[in-house]
This record gives sequence, structure tokens and C-alpha cells, in this order.
Amino acid sequence: MKIMIAGASGGIGNYLTKRYDLEGNELYLTYNTSKNKIYKTEYAISHVLKCDFTKKEEVKMIFEHISSLDVLLNVMGHFENQLIYQMEESVWDRVIASNLKTVFLSCRYAIEKIVDYGHIINISSILGSTGMIGASNYVAAKGAVEAFTRSFALECLHKRRVFVNSVALGYFKIGMGLQLNEKIE
Repeated sequence: MKIMIAGASGGIGNYLTKRYDLEGNELYLTYNTSKNKIYKTEYAISHVLKCDFTKKEEVKMIFEHISSLDVLLNVMGHFENQLIYQMEESVWDRVIASNLKTVFLSCRYAIEKIVDYGHIINISSILGSTGMIGASNYVAAKGAVEAFTRSFALECLHKRRVFVNSVALGYFKIGMGLQLNEKIE
């Protein structure tokens, strides 16, 4: 299978890379700033690609060099927790861009490369439906990823028979979960 893990340098990206590091798979592993954090594959053919998924031209270019994909896993994003009354607009914008705009641009340019009956999986968070004090920007972005995915899934099934889903992850000791306050755990 040809699989892209967009955001492969993060904790979830590394976890998924290890799981898909199988003989016969071809992995496209993307990073923005942390190439050294990408898991080194042993069995799959891998291509490590730099891409800032908040920038349309970079996203467009990365997909121009890929002939087809069976699976796209969108796992990019980050958080900057602050209470709303303390949050600068730039913090809001960065978190929305890294968690939501990235998914939009990735799906926008990947859909032309996904084979019929292929899959796009957008990683979200349970916080998108439950909320959390001090994480309104992250919560808004992940809730929007869920809504975007539902609508995009309808477009893809109607037109191309591509299956689009989101997975709302909970708390776990990988990636951002390692930074949780003990009181939350």
C-alpha cells in the first residue's frame, strides 16, 4: 500500500509509522521542522518529505510528486493552551492553522491522488466535543476537523468512492499526551 502520514515527526505519526513499517508498503512521511524525530523504517520503502501544511504552495508541490495513494493519515497539529482572556490572536491563529487549515489543504490536494476505495483519516480529539478549560483554540480546531470530515466524506463517497473518517483520540502517553499535567491524567 502507498500511505502518507502527514505529520510523521510527532508522537502519533511515529506510532503509525512503526505500525505501517511492513514489507510491501511505501510510506510518505512528512515533517515541518523536526526531521530527526521521524521513525526510521526497516521494512517499508519510505520517502521523508518536508512540508508546512499551512502553506498552500508547499502542500500542492508535495502532492504533485506523488502518483497515487491508498491511504492518507492527517496527524499534524499542536496546542498552545491559554485562557481566552489571556490569549493573543496570533496564538489562536497558529493553533487553528496547524490543526484545521492543515487538514483542509492536505485533503484538498490529496483527493486527486487517492485511489478509488482509498481512505483519508483525519486525527481529531475528544476535546472537540467535550471542551477543556484553557484549550478553546485547540477544542475549536478539533471540533471543526470533525465537522469538516463529515461533510468532505459525503463529497468523496458521492463522487469517487473514497472513504473519509476522523478518529477522535483521547488521552494517552504519546506525543502531546506526554505534556499533560498530572491532575488531568
